Amino acid sequence: MTFQVYQLVSQTILHCGAGQSVGIVDQPIARDRASNLPIVPGSSIRGVLRAEMAQQQDKNLSATTLFGSESSAEKGNAGALSVSDAHLLLLPVRSIYGVLAYATCPFILKRYKRDLQLKELSVPVPDPDQVLYAKAGSPNEHNSQILLEDLDLQAKHCATTQAWAEHIAASVYEESKHNDSDYQDMMQRIIILPDTIFSFLADTATEIRTRIRINADTGVVDSERGALWSEESLPAESILWGVYSFNDSLLKEQKAQIKSAFEKYSTQAPLPLLQVGGHSSVGGGLVTFSTVKRGA
Repeated sequence: MTFQVYQLVSQTILHCGAGQSVGIVDQPIARDRASNLPIVPGSSIRGVLRAEMAQQQDKNLSATTLFGSESSAEKGNAGALSVSDAHLLLLPVRSIYGVLAYATCPFILKRYKRDLQLKELSVPVPDPDQVLYAKAGSPNEHNSQILLEDLDLQAKHCATTQAWAEHIAASVYEESKHNDSDYQDMMQRIIILPDTIFSFLADTATEIRTRIRINADTGVVDSERGALWSEESLPAESILWGVYSFNDSLLKEQKAQIKSAFEKYSTQAPLPLLQVGGHSSVGGGLVTFSTVKRGA
């Protein structure tokens, strides 16, 4: 099997639900069982890609070849494309200075480094009450502090953090890179938090929206049970990554053409815009999907 890394960049809020909850939020997002960090299930991404491939004109992007036969087919065949869960890489967090910062942590960067096979980059580890920022003149840093949500953290400039910020920002804005204002803006807002603080923010800094159902006859809130509920979502501009792989034995003599066609699809400009998860009717779940070069 051959493996590639994919990246999701959310353009709007992203809700991939975990079903009903007995907690504070009625409709929480899916989370990794061990780390409790937000994820997008691979099954969700695979389903969206299948629907997308069905609309492609390229015969090498056959939905049946990549994803297998429909369950109703008499003679079924397995799909050649496997898609893992997408893990959180950058979480947009409210900052007192500079509006927002893109936060990550050593635990996440180590996993990201392993999947991308990044041998040149080391992972910096901040002190328990410290935040590492990428670039001198960061919009989030003020008097050697960065204030996130209700947290006051000592800020320290770190060259390794800057190297990570440049790498991640380049993966999002690959075409224009250093000359692009969007690249520069993202790069200087990337920060590395201690694992404990990031885990806390991943629990408390997600977006919670309360919604109601209006009675069509009365024009006011429906009096029935369940007409008021809350939903959790990842904020817009969250970035996630995962792994996809091809089973070469199922692709047979077509493997070179199919891999080339899928890579072309996932690196085209502009990048494919997919609708993942729920709340599509209110603009939720719009993400770009791209393949990220390994070992870069």
